[in-house]
Amino acid sequence: MGTRGETAQVATSRARGVDRDVELMTRVASRYYLEGMTQEAVARSLRLSRPKVGRLLDRARTVGIVEITVHVPRDLGLKVEAALVAAFGLDHVLLVNDQTDESGQRASVARAAAAFLKRQLSDGDVVALGMGRNVGAVPDFIGTPPLRAATFVSAIGGSPLVETGVNPNEICRRLAEAFAGSAEVLYAPAYAETPAVRDAFINHDDVRDVLERARRATVALIGIGNARDDSAVVSMGCFSVSEMRRLRDRGAVGDILGSFFDADGRAVVDGIGDRVVAIGRADLEAIPFVVAICSERDKGDAILGALRSGMVNVLVTNLSTARTVLELSGRS
Repeated sequence: MGTRGETAQVATSRARGVDRDVELMTRVASRYYLEGMTQEAVARSLRLSRPKVGRLLDRARTVGIVEITVHVPRDLGLKVEAALVAAFGLDHVLLVNDQTDESGQRASVARAAAAFLKRQLSDGDVVALGMGRNVGAVPDFIGTPPLRAATFVSAIGGSPLVETGVNPNEICRRLAEAFAGSAEVLYAPAYAETPAVRDAFINHDDVRDVLERARRATVALIGIGNARDDSAVVSMGCFSVSEMRRLRDRGAVGDILGSFFDADGRAVVDGIGDRVVAIGRADLEAIPFVVAICSERDKGDAILGALRSGMVNVLVTNLSTARTVLELSGRS
């Protein structure tokens, strides 16, 4: 076992190694993207192999040194937005340009949702919040907002396996801090083990009060889940792969706050809903602005079901995903 000094020396060496990697990625990316050099020319100028230059460019995109944006003509985006509004009776559609990587796409969608919140919120508003990576990314892009005496409320419980950044309670706190508002968090799991345990949570004074507050929200910011074996709720251990497959057999394509639906937006009930600690479908339908934010390109069927369900009236996504939804609906 090394001494503390030896450990510090190793850590410093590793840090310097990371710094050198970042510097090299930046040099390669600058010469390729900004100076217009070919990969062969970059390789020769830096005495690297051509394959290594390709790998460094890939890593530069992955870690965020390089962000590639495809700017779609605004007129094209407006046509897709108008088609979605007409097809599903939405109040607002916010479409962003397509990005080449998942993290960049999530950031673009979250930025648009953050801008909507900044425009929409007034003093005294209540915002009900779901969980997930998309919703969890929104606080990062609030920037310097006008201060709002708004209340941010968890609309669904969490899970011990949920990452801090995507837990609804943490999202509440971060948004409340950004707007100088207040947060009301829900100390309960997203899914209870049995309906009886769920009822015990729902009837607890603190849990009941928070959920009632969420039902009276003026805005809800939620994500759209899918119904696949690798879905977030399965990863969190809320229920098993076999339960998810049973839901799919009944037609489920996605969920919002634990309320599963099929491609036509109809509720899929298979005992799962009896275990969720969250506000329900009817509660969402009564909230004036329900903002669904989704950046994943493979959730077209889930978004379509969500829009047909009547739970959503504001959609924030990217252009190609929006076009996929229209194609699936037969409105393209």
